[in-house]
This record gives sequence, C-alpha cells and structure tokens, in this order.
Amino acid sequence: MDATHQSDPRQAGRRLRRISAGRLQRLLQGARILEQDPHGIKVAQLPSGTILKLFRRKRLLSSAAWRPYALRFVDNARLLQQRAIPTVQIRSYLHCPQRARHVVAYRPLPGQVLRDRLAQGEAIDWRRVAAFVAGLHDSGVYFRSLHSGNVVCVHGGGFGLIDIADMRVFAKPLGLGRRVRNLRPLLRDPQMAPLREREVFGTFLEAYVEATQWHGLGASRLQALAWRRWSRFSRPRPAAGPGPVRPEASDSHR
Repeated sequence: MDATHQSDPRQAGRRLRRISAGRLQRLLQGARILEQDPHGIKVAQLPSGTILKLFRRKRLLSSAAWRPYALRFVDNARLLQQRAIPTVQIRSYLHCPQRARHVVAYRPLPGQVLRDRLAQGEAIDWRRVAAFVAGLHDSGVYFRSLHSGNVVCVHGGGFGLIDIADMRVFAKPLGLGRRVRNLRPLLRDPQMAPLREREVFGTFLEAYVEATQWHGLGASRLQALAWRRWSRFSRPRPAAGPGPVRPEASDSHR
C-alpha cells in the first residue's frame, strides 16, 4: 500500500507508520516542491494532489521530543473537523528515523488564501471574517498563527484554517484574555492593513461581539481591551529601510 494512503481516512488519526529514507526520497523526487529551507524540503505536492509536510525537531531539548509538531498538526486537524471548522484532511502520519523527519500526508483545503485576496485588492467582508474568528474562539480554538496566510476563503463564502500545528484547542470557549491576545497576529499582519483603520476595525469588533452573543459588562470589557490592543498597531511608525524578504507560500497547501 502507498505510504501516503489510508484505506479508511477515519483511521489516519494518530496511527504512526514508518517510511524508509529511500521511499521518502522517491516520493519527493516526483513531487512539486512548494516550500524549502537550508535544512531541506518542508512542503511538497505529489502528482495525486496529496501534500507532504515534513517536520524536523529544531532543538534537542524541546516539547517536540515527546509530542512532535507533526502529531499536533494531526490532532488539531481532527479537533477542527469535530467542530465543523474547514481544514486539511489527514491521510497518514509517518516517521522517517533515518532522515529524522516526521511527515504528514494530507489533502489540501480547497479555496484561496485570504492573503492573496487582499494582495489582489479584492473587497473583504470584514463582518464575516469577524464572525469566523468569533466562532473559533467560541469553539475553544486558540490559533497563535491566525494571520491572512493561514486563513482560506472556501467555497460558499466561509473560511477555513491551514498550517495548524501552532494551535491549542480547549474544551470550553476562550476567556477574555486569550480572545484579545489572539487579535495580535491579525493586527500585525502586513496584508491586514485595512484592519488597522479605525472604521474597519470598529465594524470588525461590532460583528465579533454580535457573533459571540456577549452582552453587558463582558462585551464592554472585551471592546475596551480590543481597542487598546488595536491602538498598539494603528499608530504611525517611522519608515524603516528595506530588510530581508522572506518568501511566503501563498498556495493553500499548509
């Protein structure tokens, strides 16, 4: 059986399977490289459309030693699906000891990355974005990498998430502090510049509160803290010289 294939997707979950260095190399030779760094290939797409995401342990002493990021990715996909939040579909969870890599094979989430729509100047319904974020928080999802490169505009006008390793999913809705902190990756995202405009953020925040159905003092505190967070990113900053450019993958593959 193909090392990237599971006959029953429901069994993909946490079941770890070994893959030899030779087999992994043959798969990568026939794949389209989507992302790599000096340490090697990070993301590749097979001719079948399946994505291979390779994870390496960056530090010897790390929590990844007992809970690899690849496993977090797999678990988070399952938890999002349980909450009806669109995301990637896991096919298999692999380990290549010879290459010191964990590998997740998955089907990508169809749609267009929000970052691309913003870059193309398309109109964005910020109320819908806000309702999506509120839905994440109400579902207990705390996504530290919640920026436009990891939000996918899916068919039907909704949204989904990719590159989901850096996430915690709680059994209960997020509290006030985590909700406000989770606005940070959105507000500091260069492509999300419209959200740093007072009128746009006001619309976003109003829709967020409506979607969470918070009322009274709780809603007032949330709005006050959210505006305080917004003010840290809305202030004009001195122009800086050109810095290093880091390439970003815009396909909805992660």
